[in-house]
Formats: sequence, C-alpha cells, structure tokens
Amino acid sequence: MGTAAIILLIGIAAWWAVSAAGDRKDPLNKADAYAYRENGILYWLNLNSRGGKVKGKQHRMNIIEKIGDPPFLEEKHYSLRGEKTGKGYELTVTGDGKKITYAAWFNGPNLMVQEQGRAADIYKAVGQKIIDDYVKDIQQEFETAVYHSEEKENKRLRKFFSDLNHIYGFLYTSENGSYQLFLKIDEALLEGELTGSLLLMADTGTPNNSYEETNYALNGITDGQMLEFYTNVDGKQTKLKGTFHGDAAAFDLSFWLSEDRLPFKAVMEEEYKRSYAEFKAEALKRK
Repeated sequence: MGTAAIILLIGIAAWWAVSAAGDRKDPLNKADAYAYRENGILYWLNLNSRGGKVKGKQHRMNIIEKIGDPPFLEEKHYSLRGEKTGKGYELTVTGDGKKITYAAWFNGPNLMVQEQGRAADIYKAVGQKIIDDYVKDIQQEFETAVYHSEEKENKRLRKFFSDLNHIYGFLYTSENGSYQLFLKIDEALLEGELTGSLLLMADTGTPNNSYEETNYALNGITDGQMLEFYTNVDGKQTKLKGTFHGDAAAFDLSFWLSEDRLPFKAVMEEEYKRSYAEFKAEALKRK
C-alpha cells in the first residue's frame, strides 16, 4: 500500500473518531428512544444525530374509537429528518402525503417536542425495554376497549332512543320565510325503526290562498348517527337522508324543495305552537 493511501486511511479514521466523539456528546444519542404516552396514545422517536444532522423514525399507536364502530388500533411509522438549531433541533416528519415540522429541545434528560401552534409534549428518554412495555400496555388497553365496546354502544343507543322518544318534535324555518317544517317522531324503536310525520307549512305568496299546509307520513331508520325517512310526495316515494349532530337534539335532513340539507332542532310543545301560530298569521296577512 502506498504512502498516500496510508495517509488517507489515517485521515479517514481520525475523522470518524472525532465524529463519533462528537456524536456521543450530542444528548439526542444517549437514549434508545423518546416516548410520549397517554390514554389510547403512544408515540415514540428513534433518533440519531451526526454532524448536526438528525435521522430517525416516528412511531405512532392510537386506539381509535368512533361512535357506532368497533375500536381499532392504528399503527403508523414515519421517516424523520432534522438538524440542530440554536435552541435545539428542528425535526420534520414525512408520511401520508404531508410533512409536519416540530421544534424540539431538551428539558433535563427528556425531549420537549412542539408542533407549530400547539403546546409542547414531554417525550421521556427511555430504553428499548420500556418501549416494549409501553407497546404491550397499549395493546392491552385496546383489548379492554374491544371487550367493553358492545356494552358501551348499547348504553349509548338506549340513551339516544330514550331521549328521542321524549322530544316533542323538530322545527325548521326557511331563511326567506316561505315555508316551515315540523317533524314529529311518534315512535323510535331501539332496533332503529322510526315512524312519524312531517308538516309542511307554506307561505304561497298568493293573495287568495296565501297559506297552505300538508302533512306527510314518515317511516324511517336510524342508528343514532345516520337518519333516513321515506314518504310519498305527489304519488312518488321520496327518500330523505340526514345525520344527527352527536345527540338526539338536532339533525340535518335533505328535503325536496331544497338543494341543501336543512338543520332541524328539537322544540318543546309551547315553542312549536307559538312558531306555528306566528308563521300562519304572517302568511294570512296576504289575503
């Protein structure tokens, strides 16, 4: 081996020695991972810093619980790049077609991680065994959520239908005051079947016949979220589709006289009778 080659190898070895010593001094390399844990959520970062540049992975495990659906455990793994800054580090996570940038800095042995516009989270410096334990914990938490999900859903449905059966009715008035709708649910069964009626009160604008009202029988279904009714309009079966707004007190519903879904709100008997009388009186003024 020539003298020049030996000198080059010595130079490379010396550079790696200095670089490695510098890497050991970077606190980012002192822990196997940095983990954030709360109910239903586990995030952890595997990070390596070399020469001011950071590479690694962000791992996410979330227990997702949506009304009407069984729980599921979502797992995501994203690539991470970053660099040192004057105050700490800037980390960019790439995945699902988007990039999210975080500011990070040390508070003792732990890493503070902050997405822009949000409060900083504490990521604890941990070893791999702790990560393994965290993963087992959230998997157990998920199994518990699945075990109780049916009971939880049945409880939600019982409350929803009980509330729905105690509501006098639902009212909507068009913005231009040309019509008013009163939807009354006569019976709501726990199995989801609905029966009721829809009263259409119309200000026709015609002097000799300024007020009209038409009553439509309704049959439908709901699961406490989606809502569907069937009725007969001018001899044709018509389907109305809607969605409840989290509870039984309000929903939006399609209507054949509107391109948009209409927002209905629960009303008591006195409120409905007052609104009915006021609307009818205003329309009859045109006679």
